[in-house]
Amino acid sequence: RIITYMIDKLLQMDLESLKLGLLSSNKFWNKKLIIFNTASLCGFTKQLSDFQKIFIDGLAVPIAIPTNDFGKQEPGDDYEILQFAKKTYGVTFPICKKTDINHKFFKTFGQPDWNFNKYLFTVDHNFVQKFSSTKTPHEVVAYV
Repeated sequence: RIITYMIDKLLQMDLESLKLGLLSSNKFWNKKLIIFNTASLCGFTKQLSDFQKIFIDGLAVPIAIPTNDFGKQEPGDDYEILQFAKKTYGVTFPICKKTDINHKFFKTFGQPDWNFNKYLFTVDHNFVQKFSSTKTPHEVVAYV
């Protein structure tokens, strides 16, 4: 008898949500993912409201990874980041612990060149493509 093990691709990315803990695929079964690096003081921060709409509409699960690597635009701690996103943009999708662009995720899928680079994954959590900050969340989710 052959036993096959499904590799949890999301778990291998070592992403830890502030509310859900270590993220695994079973939490987002059969959902597209858009993972992106975020910064509260960035000009692209208003995209959080578009990400929230995509999440509410069930088009994809956005996962934010706060970093302070570009322009020092994410100076807050984890609690401050979460409160800002929730109060300002009504964010209910996962926000990860603050990290930097040397995180395993970015080393695997390509380091961002600015805040709000987006990484699209299929419903099977296979990597599709990296998108620049200027691509809107709706353009990215419509790609596949």
